[in-house]
Amino acid sequence: MGRLRQIATVVAASVVLVAIFLARASSSPEQDYVAPVRGKNETVLFFINTEYGLSNVHLATASALLEKHPEIDVHIASFPRSAPKVARVTSSARRKLKGAKDIHFHELPGPEYAEALSDRMGGLGRKSIRHIVHTPGIKGIDQILRSVQPAMSPWDGPNHVLIYEKATELIQTVDPALVVLDIALRPAIDAARQNNRLYAFIAPNVLADTFWAEQPWGAMFKYSRVGCDFPFPVPWRKIPENIWFTIRFVYLVVTRPDFKGTKEYLRAHGIEDSVALPRPHDRPWITQDTPGASLPLDLTPPNITRTGPIIFDNEPAVEQDPELVNWLSRAPTVLVNLGSLFTYSEQDATTMALAIEEVLAKTDVQFLWKWAKEDTVSADYKLPVKSIIDEGRLRVVDWLTVSPASILDTGHIVASVHHGGANCYHEAVAAGIPHVVIPMWLDCYNYAQLAEDVGVGVYATRATAPTWTVEGLRDSFLKVLDGGEEGRQMREKAKKLGETARREPGRYVAAREVARLAEFGHA
Repeated sequence: MGRLRQIATVVAASVVLVAIFLARASSSPEQDYVAPVRGKNETVLFFINTEYGLSNVHLATASALLEKHPEIDVHIASFPRSAPKVARVTSSARRKLKGAKDIHFHELPGPEYAEALSDRMGGLGRKSIRHIVHTPGIKGIDQILRSVQPAMSPWDGPNHVLIYEKATELIQTVDPALVVLDIALRPAIDAARQNNRLYAFIAPNVLADTFWAEQPWGAMFKYSRVGCDFPFPVPWRKIPENIWFTIRFVYLVVTRPDFKGTKEYLRAHGIEDSVALPRPHDRPWITQDTPGASLPLDLTPPNITRTGPIIFDNEPAVEQDPELVNWLSRAPTVLVNLGSLFTYSEQDATTMALAIEEVLAKTDVQFLWKWAKEDTVSADYKLPVKSIIDEGRLRVVDWLTVSPASILDTGHIVASVHHGGANCYHEAVAAGIPHVVIPMWLDCYNYAQLAEDVGVGVYATRATAPTWTVEGLRDSFLKVLDGGEEGRQMREKAKKLGETARREPGRYVAAREVARLAEFGHA
């Protein structure tokens, strides 16, 4: 189940995007405004999933609330596996503010998001994510939709109601002035809405992912969709393809048959219109959109708070693993980390190893490579670069002993090689480090293109995606590292963005807005 949980997390990365499609396409007609129920002032209740890509922005915001707004009483409701993460949030806050309050943790019942999604996808027993890897754009849309459709409502009717009822109970007993929601935790969204509470969303994605449909005069078609890699603005020759992709995507998601039984079950239990989320401009929306590192919008709705990267401030790397930091200090280092979900086949590993070997022959850098093998890789498989590993210029690990954000913050990393997840992207932006993005699924393609659009990185293997070649990887690495004009400009742009982001970290901006919204309830 552990690998199934991880597999499903990949699909969760696109939930924010699809939720907005549904909000736009299937919202109910506007109803008369009813003022929200007023809860206890300065009390906040977060509902979050356990998956890192969805919940990290919430945990970072909660940490900042403890540190900067000690008057706020913070509650977090999630599944049991989140409890240690919440405890670390408290510990981190107390390093900066002695006497920081505890976070009140409340367990949610039922399966986690990823477990429910694995069941909805047919209990996929394969310990691989190969089944969701796809070609970008219209050629990959069938695979995209097979993954995304179940992701919108992963819990079956009984489990949805179970979580909804617990969320309702917590809302009524905690009585918060503000409920903070994870866009992918649908039962809690239903509970906040049907209890008529003031609520806000914190989303990991940039505004162009979320609010393209709100743009005037057809400007929405300037933006690429989930799973596409069109440059910004979308070239005229690509707009017909973008329109066709959008129409097919929205139609198939909105009319998906897999939700029909669940929807009827929810209605029988008094939960109406669960599929139609509130539209993005109807509620406070907090996003780690970053000027200069995100695409500009023609129209930004007034309910938006743009924070910059919302990064959890973990312990410094030297405290987590001093030996690793000592090794990093020996030479400029490239971090290769394709996330916790990706596992290498023999072909992937060989291709990456040979590309690194060629880069090391042409530069003075070293590589820290997180390499986790697929179960199908034979036990006696050896990387074809043993001599380089022995020399000490390439360190290969199956798990990072230090959080990626803390590694980036050491000052020893000169390029971040990642898969294009929203959090990986923003962690590198916050650290002021250029990107080499190797996308293979869903919105990872959007972030690979975004890195090129804003001039902070390279979309690797574009010509062959999702397949890699030694030449495609090598040339992408060298474009950032070799000291040429293009690489120099990327490094300078990334450095300036990092300096701006660190002036006021996004977690503090998000926390300030949450504290403001929570200020006025009843005494």
